[in-house]
Amino acid sequence: MENNGRNLYVGIIEGVLRGFFMTLAILLVYAVVAHFVQIDESITSLLIIIATLLSVVYGSIYASQKSGRKGWLNGLIVAIIYFLILYIVALVAQSRDAALTLKDFSRLLICVFVGMLAGMLGINLKDK
Repeated sequence: MENNGRNLYVGIIEGVLRGFFMTLAILLVYAVVAHFVQIDESITSLLIIIATLLSVVYGSIYASQKSGRKGWLNGLIVAIIYFLILYIVALVAQSRDAALTLKDFSRLLICVFVGMLAGMLGINLKDK
């Protein structure tokens, strides 16, 4: 029983880290492209949302497969931790107020929803 609980925490931590590494890779490719091509700010905003969601999906699937149970909960936890860390980094980098705006709250809800679905998907992919 203790080993399953440990796998849950290790899977979640590794899922969040893998999600961040995926985000860094996507943003690195974007930075190289943006260096050579002028990119509109709306496209940048859209890319950040897509990179966030892809990273949450990847991290949630990994955490669910690692633990082998409660995929929706793994995805929920990965999404919340990922978003909180991302939000704290954005606060430090932009030195803005700590109040959650409606835009931030909607992004959090989307991350949580996508994380839960990806966690359930990760459990089902493990059986195949």
